[in-house]
Order: sequence, then structure tokens, then C-alpha cells
Amino acid sequence: MILSWIKNISLLCIVSIMASSPTLASDRLNGLNIKEQAANYFSQQGLNLSLLVSDKRSFFPCSVPLDFRQRQDNDWSTVLVRCSHENWETFIRSANLSSKIASSKSPSIDSRLTVAILIRNISKGQVISEEYLGFEDRPERQIHGAYNHISEVLGRKAKSNIAAGTILKARHLDTAYSVDKNDSVLVIAANKAITITTSAIALENGQIGDMIPVKNVKSEKIFKVIITGKKKVAPITNM
Repeated sequence: MILSWIKNISLLCIVSIMASSPTLASDRLNGLNIKEQAANYFSQQGLNLSLLVSDKRSFFPCSVPLDFRQRQDNDWSTVLVRCSHENWETFIRSANLSSKIASSKSPSIDSRLTVAILIRNISKGQVISEEYLGFEDRPERQIHGAYNHISEVLGRKAKSNIAAGTILKARHLDTAYSVDKNDSVLVIAANKAITITTSAIALENGQIGDMIPVKNVKSEKIFKVIITGKKKVAPITNM
């Protein structure tokens, strides 16, 4: 009886914090913030690169400019992103955005752009993960409807069997979100001593790692969460 009472009080506290602490959510970085800082750094270094991360993916706060380093010497294919003040780091893949720029006298047919391709065969209905993806420079005339960023294709399903080497285009893929808009999701707030769950309604689509708004079923309060699994989320204040 006492334990049940403690759980109910804890749940009320957590839901109250989730609903009344938007500043905690806004302090966190998202993929778009990191890509913008990275683009500025790459520009200063003369590198024509872009980080391959979803704009909505959530990261811990950082009160100072981020550091960007090569994971391996002379190889920017994977970038170490580090926050020195809050002392966290993560690795993010990158793509080379350089294209062959035709001079005013050269025909535009020679232009090339970097696009997503399959490096392994994939079957109809299969979800696309990083192990299936590569990026190559292809003639611009071949890439109408193609994708330039990994975040645009990760987690989507193949509409049909697709062979390795195929340039991925919109007609090839369906979307397979971990959480769909209007889904009923399980909000799990946990620490070492106790786990509290409640229900909410998703207000946006999203993949694992994305930050989306949800509405508490009982209180109708709207707050931000991180998607942790299929129809499962965690409140920002608990992370």
C-alpha cells in the first residue's frame, strides 16, 4: 500500500516536471544544431563535408562550441563530436559533398553529386540500416529523386527487392517510423530505485533517438520525449 502511494506521488512529480520544464528540453542539442556547428567548422578547414544525422535526433546540452576531430588520421568519414565542458562525445558519419563543378565552357552533363546507394542487396519490406548504405559521386543527370543524407533513408522500408549498386530514390522506399503521429506511446521514467510508466499520444512521427512532443493522456499536458524503441519513449528530464 505504501509502495503504491510512493509510486503515485513519484509519477505525479515526474509528469509535473515533464510538463513544466520546457527549458530543459530546449537546452539539449539536436542533430540540426550539431550539423550547423559542423558546417561552420568544415568551412573554416576547407572541407566540403556534411554530418549524416537526423535533424531531430537529440543530444546532451553543451554550453561551449563543439569540437570536431577525425576518428582516424586523414579520414573524415567518421567524425568525433566532443563537448569539452559537459564532457561528452559521440561519433557521427559524414558525407563528402564535393561535386565536379563545370566551368562556364563545360557542358553541365559532366556535373557529379554525392548520393546514397545500396552496397548490399535488400529484400522487399526490409528496413534499411547503415550496413546497407554507401555514398558515391554520380552524374547529376542520373540522380533526380535521389537522397543526399543518411537521415533521409535510415529506418525506411524497401518497396521491392533492390540490388546492390542502386541509387536510392523516393520510388524505392516506404517510411517505417518507430513512432507514428497519433500513436499511443509508453512513457518510461526510471532510476535505480523505481520505474514509473504512463501513457501519452505522439504528436509527430519519429525514429529511435529523435526528440518529439507528446501529450499526456490524463492531464493533456504537452512535453518533449526521446524515442527509445517501438512506441516507447523517455522524458527529457529523466535523461
